[in-house]
Amino acid sequence: MTLITLQEPCLISGESATPIAQLPPVWQMIAQDDQKTQVSMGDRTAYVHLAQLFHHKLATGDVDLFQERPALKRFRSSYAQLLGPLAWETLNFYGGDFLRDRYPNFSRILRQAESQYGPDSDAAKVAHIGLDLFQEFGYDVPASFYDVHLAPLDRDHIFEERALRYDPRDRGHKQAWDAMLHACKVFAIQMKIQSVASQYGFTYQHGCACNSHLSNIDKATGAFGYAIAPEKRQRWLRSFLWTAWYEYTLFNLIPNTAYLV
Repeated sequence: MTLITLQEPCLISGESATPIAQLPPVWQMIAQDDQKTQVSMGDRTAYVHLAQLFHHKLATGDVDLFQERPALKRFRSSYAQLLGPLAWETLNFYGGDFLRDRYPNFSRILRQAESQYGPDSDAAKVAHIGLDLFQEFGYDVPASFYDVHLAPLDRDHIFEERALRYDPRDRGHKQAWDAMLHACKVFAIQMKIQSVASQYGFTYQHGCACNSHLSNIDKATGAFGYAIAPEKRQRWLRSFLWTAWYEYTLFNLIPNTAYLV
């Protein structure tokens, strides 16, 4: 974990935020990447602002709990000491996850699926879903968003169910993937994912037992269309990213039991 000494916060829309110079280096690079040589998200400034706000709130305990429950204020410094370094780790991971070279090569993945299983195979359909999602969201969502939706291609068979937190084969990416799946409670994003999947006869499922899979039990019986309203798109994307960040930060603080699997 990286411990830093906080300077005086800056203000973003009237809220205190960590100065850019105190964010992980990858976010300092993103803030300065005017030519988009390494990142290509549409609203880079908004994402940097989110990072500044996110870090400040966790690194200083600037959360509703201590405002609304005065008896707990004595724990604010402990909260900050625990969550501040975790917030730094979260931002460091997602800054790297926005670098262009982290994203899947969708065309290659599709060619491999069609070559190995056939152009009408379930594997090819999953590859098409990944490509369609990229055409919708592009670099506005992290690379791990696409990784988790392409994950069925790397399993023993497309419909294999895995307990994401407990399967040793997913140990290296379970935290990032779980955060992406839980961030889909931003319902507009979830609706778009399901509408894309339904065009290929599938629906994506993620349960509280942390199973991440395409379910053959819940294959889509019909396709439906859904479009994110252009005027709300950036708001939903910011909400999605914010949710993913705190889900990633809190991943190892959430109580879990194999009894749910």
